[in-house]
Amino acid sequence: MPKTLLAWIGMADLGAAAKHGSGGLGPIGQAARQGSFTQIVLLSDHDKKVTHEYVRWLGELGPPQIEARIVSLTSPVAFGEIYEAVVGTLTDLTSAQRHGQELVFPLSPGTPAMAAVWIILSKTRFPATLIE
Repeated sequence: MPKTLLAWIGMADLGAAAKHGSGGLGPIGQAARQGSFTQIVLLSDHDKKVTHEYVRWLGELGPPQIEARIVSLTSPVAFGEIYEAVVGTLTDLTSAQRHGQELVFPLSPGTPAMAAVWIILSKTRFPATLIE
């Protein structure tokens, strides 16, 4: 069964990339290394250049296909904007892919508002496995 990791890129992830993993891989890197994902979809409210540098670094760790989506948020705790961005991404993903894919949402990367959205959606519209 295809297994997709979806996450917001957090500051710990960017820090891990900046140190080339010498201080740890960050939450996304750890999940990517431990899980057997067929796809990783990342949401980012960071600068496009920073996001692409992170994706390049993560790709060097050997995970599968990585897609990054830049999202413009007025604040990293703008719950409504976060919710809409995640729902839009999940709707695109689940309509493009056939049924039977397992979704995994890590709760550590990003802000508490981002984690709350993953929790709500995993228990309602988009059943998923939650990981720390």
